[in-house]
Amino acid sequence: MTPRMPSHDAGLAPMFREFLAALGAGDPRLVERFFVPGEQTLLGRGGGMVVGFAQVVEAVRADPLPAIEGLVQTHMREIGPEGTLITVTHRAPGGGRGVMTLLWERTPDGWRIASAHVDTPVPAVDARIWREAGTPLVGPTGPGALDGLGIALADVIRVAGHRTALGSAAVLAADVPAPASAAVVEAILQAGARIVGLARVDELTLGTTGAGPAGMPVNVRAVDRIPGGSMSGPTAAVAQGQADIAVGTDSGGSLLAPACYQGLFALRTTHGLVPTDGVTTVAPSLDTIAWATRDLGTLATVAETLLPAAGRREPDEVLLCPELLELADPDVVRAVEAVTGRWDSELAPMRLVALSRSTLAGWGDTLRDVRDLEAAVRFGDWALAGPQPLEPETAAVLRAGRAVLADGAERVRRAQAAARAAIAEAVGNGVLIVPTTATVAPTRDLGGAAGRRGRQRSAQLAAIAPLGGLPTLTVPLLTRRRLPVGLSLIGPVGSDHALVALTRRLLAGEWTPVT
Repeated sequence: MTPRMPSHDAGLAPMFREFLAALGAGDPRLVERFFVPGEQTLLGRGGGMVVGFAQVVEAVRADPLPAIEGLVQTHMREIGPEGTLITVTHRAPGGGRGVMTLLWERTPDGWRIASAHVDTPVPAVDARIWREAGTPLVGPTGPGALDGLGIALADVIRVAGHRTALGSAAVLAADVPAPASAAVVEAILQAGARIVGLARVDELTLGTTGAGPAGMPVNVRAVDRIPGGSMSGPTAAVAQGQADIAVGTDSGGSLLAPACYQGLFALRTTHGLVPTDGVTTVAPSLDTIAWATRDLGTLATVAETLLPAAGRREPDEVLLCPELLELADPDVVRAVEAVTGRWDSELAPMRLVALSRSTLAGWGDTLRDVRDLEAAVRFGDWALAGPQPLEPETAAVLRAGRAVLADGAERVRRAQAAARAAIAEAVGNGVLIVPTTATVAPTRDLGGAAGRRGRQRSAQLAAIAPLGGLPTLTVPLLTRRRLPVGLSLIGPVGSDHALVALTRRLLAGEWTPVT
């Protein structure tokens, strides 16, 4: 999306766009076209500084400014009536991201750059994001709709000739190279995409912060806050411009939450609709394939590639539940209501539905118990008895799962079946609109007791789709403090394509998401 220009002079907008286009094209006369021809013209880059128009011309001719592939963030500040400071973070063509700050002045010849600082792009391979990466790691096997796009693959999905770690050094050490790739990988490669690398996940995909042995990935949308969720590695790769598409799994916000916290679009598919052959699912009755992108167009292209025709069920109404909104913080609710408050009934009729707070709390508890139980069945004895200590959050989940087993798994399975039936009845053939998470991304210290309460409320919001086996599409929004949050559209089983289409129509109106 083209950034909104300051209101005091519309002439800056076309000049800024021309500058970006010229920079991307490697225009050899970039300085002559866009910089102020004066003795105080300034360029800072690579730890050095060049002063004077003629000197800047020579410096850029000898070492051109790095090209940009697209903007990630833009911030503008008016410096009186004759100046505007613009700072952008951008994606680099070879991966990674950079920062550029431009001081524009109004001159008799129009807007020109008086001072520029151009940062060297951050390297594409970040060990906090990637366990294994290449240029590419695996190339495409055919042409198709995903030509030229790079995939950050969660390190739970098998790739022929490579091992899978699940965020655990012990799992990696015990694993052997896969003889074949997962079905979803084969489909992606046949459609023309390349695998950039295997992106890190929280240990056994049971974490909620993104912290790993190499450190926590940076949330470029809120650098003092967590990237969030066990699929933080793949989503951070996309948010930072190191890949175009994050592909992983979602069992209860595993991918949707970090996508929300980092300002991405994401789609959790109907449970079982996309094959999970060759994918390690820690909670098989909940886990399903999911992906995240920076824009809806790319997300839709992946949907057309991976989703079968069975995902084309058409909902007939939109549902809004006040009790679900009450779970979210006020700034999150305001962002969601900015959309729902001026809903166009021509998109779909909207109807209010009621769900009791006790029902929502019970669903949150059931989701937790099912996840803990299935994780313990799959990994409990081996992981808890292993030679390497587990992360505290992982160990707590597996011990809780053992306790559920000891109490009798039948109670949990009955609660899961009851929740699935109740959710199917509540959603019917409608699309339920909810906040993706109850809060903005927690600060990196996790916010103490208040942070724990926020995560409990988010868990209740996240329980509906996995317990119901339902598809969910998350759209990025911003709070008044410019922090990312998300709006989720939860549809009935098999409505995956319809959620994409509804979101397209939503974005075609006046409201636009964060980009």
